[in-house]
Order: sequence, then structure tokens, then C-alpha cells
Amino acid sequence: MKFISVLFVLLSFNVAAQQSILANQELLTKIEYGLDSIYNFQFQYADELGKELEQQYPDHPLPQLFEAIFIYWRYFPVTPDGPHHHEYVNHITEAINRSEKILDKDDEHTVGIFLNLMSRLLIMQYYADNQQSSKVAPYVRRAYKMAKKGFDLDREINDFLFSTGLYNYYREAYPERHPVYKPIAYFFPKGNKKLGLKQLEDNWHNGIFLDAESLSFLVYISLNFEGNFKKSARYAKDLYQAYPNNPLFLCYRIRSLLLLERYHKALPLIDELMNKHNSNPFFQVMAYIYRGIYEEKKNNNYTRAEDLYLRAIKLSDPFKPFINGRLSYAYFGLSRIWENKDKNLAEEYREKAVNLSNYSHLTFD
Repeated sequence: MKFISVLFVLLSFNVAAQQSILANQELLTKIEYGLDSIYNFQFQYADELGKELEQQYPDHPLPQLFEAIFIYWRYFPVTPDGPHHHEYVNHITEAINRSEKILDKDDEHTVGIFLNLMSRLLIMQYYADNQQSSKVAPYVRRAYKMAKKGFDLDREINDFLFSTGLYNYYREAYPERHPVYKPIAYFFPKGNKKLGLKQLEDNWHNGIFLDAESLSFLVYISLNFEGNFKKSARYAKDLYQAYPNNPLFLCYRIRSLLLLERYHKALPLIDELMNKHNSNPFFQVMAYIYRGIYEEKKNNNYTRAEDLYLRAIKLSDPFKPFINGRLSYAYFGLSRIWENKDKNLAEEYREKAVNLSNYSHLTFD
């Protein structure tokens, strides 16, 4: 959920003039701590805060977004076929509706603009992550209008470098990687990848509320779009150290170490994922995949690796298609294992891996 802290970019405004609920300094401190608690998988405080927000501000979009963020991480991963789908989507939809009411009265209302943008980015990313691109389209035009209003605001508020940096980078990088989107991108102003990365870097070091989000995107971009494993590993290490209880960030760290073949550093973290987070079936699957890579590549224990890969595949169905890209790692591994034993089966596994993979360079070959 790389966009979740966009919600809190508005905390750095002087919102008292807008008579916003965020003029309450005590509340701001609670929200900031609540967000960090969610990121670090410490949910009790955030749960209590969410109820307090809704009780005190029943007509404002902020409590609905906070609750959606809480649900996303508490039950990660939320998927369209999972038990928390409707709850998650309903909270975001209600946040959109409430923010639209604010904008109906004042279409330049800063808080309303960012809460509306945040809501739409959340739902767009959710459907995109679950390969339901047709459900993304209805949100794009309005989201772009909201984002466009903030293009110049990074001159005043450093945290706006986050959204501006994302636009500058993805406007150019995404159509390059996915040419099918070039006709759509034509209608949007040009970006600048180099500038976008610099803006994300600047906000990571100097941002108030969006530093973690900037860092998370730098992990993602450097790995998937830039193919710079070393840089991604450095970012992932910082992110994991900041939120050591977050198993997704732990997975980022493990993956980066395995890609760099730093197996001795990866092993204790794989054990941590297996032992500390085994109550979540998704992370159990990821632990099997990463341990399989370790056994295959470090120990040459192909029998053990194959067993782990197959176990991960068997348990992955509830998380498809969200998990598909990660699941490709297991199929690439099986393909390597069978290459010298049964080339037809190896090719079959390789074909499955390629079909599932989002990025052709992430094979662990």
C-alpha cells in the first residue's frame, strides 16, 4: 500500500485557517503515532484511534480513510475474493463521498483535494494490484484533476515532493515498460524520471510524514523498473530497520539479499519470517519460497528446495492474482531444478513462471 501516507501530507499545512479537524495538535500527534503503529504491525492503538476519530468526526472523510488503511495492513493482503474486500472498499468509497461534499462547497479546499486524491489512489492501486484494471478506469480522470492541483505545491510544502516525484517518474517509466499505455499517457503532461527519483530522495530525507512512503517507492522502483539490486537493497534495509515488525518490509529485505546472493545475511531473516509471522498464511507462503531459493542456490539441496516451492504453490490459491509475481520465483526455481532431468517439464515450469512474472529480470537465475 504505497500510497497510504498521502493522506497525511496535509498534516504539514496550517490548517487552522480552514477550521479543519487537523488543527487539533493533540490529534495530529495521535494520528502520526497511529500511522507508525500500523506500519509496524502494532494494531491495538490504531484500532482505538480509528474508533475515536469516527466518533468525534462522523461526517469527515479522514476517519474512513484511516479505517481503510488499518484494514489493509491488519488483514494483509486484502483481496477481491477475501473476507475483508467489501469492508475495505466501502470505507474508501465513503471517504470519496465525504470528500466530494467538501469540494462541492469549495473546490480549492486543500484538505478535501488530498483526501479525495488519496481515496482514489488507494482504490486504483488496490484493483491494479489484483489485476482488475477495468475497475481502475472510472477513478483516473478525477484523480488526475486532484493531482494536477497539487503539482506546484511542493514549492511550499516539502512533502508534496512525494506525489510530484511519483508523477514525474511513472509518467515516463510506466509507458516505457508497458507500451499498451502509451496512447493514454499521451494526454498527460510529460514527466522526468531523473527528477522524479531526486524528488522522492529529497522527501525521504526531508519529509515530515511521507518519508516512509517515499522510501517504499524507492525500493520498488529501483528493483522493478531500474533493475538496480544494490540500491534497492540499501533502501530495503532502511525501511526494514524503521519498521522491524512489518513482515512485508522484511520480505523486501530478504528478497534483496537473495538477489545479491548474500545468503548468510538472508538466512536469519528467512527464519524470522517463518517463525515470527507464520500465523499469516501469505507470509508463510513467502517464507517457503525464500527458503526454497536459499536451499537451491546456497546449499544445492534441490530435493528440499523443490518441496518448499511446491508447498508454496499449493498454499497460494487464496492470494491469487495478488501473489502471482512473487509466485513466479517458485516456478523459476522448479524450472532450474528440472533443467538437467526433464527439459520438457523444466520448460513447462519456465512458461508458467514467465506468465506469472511482472518483471522479466526477477528470476533469481
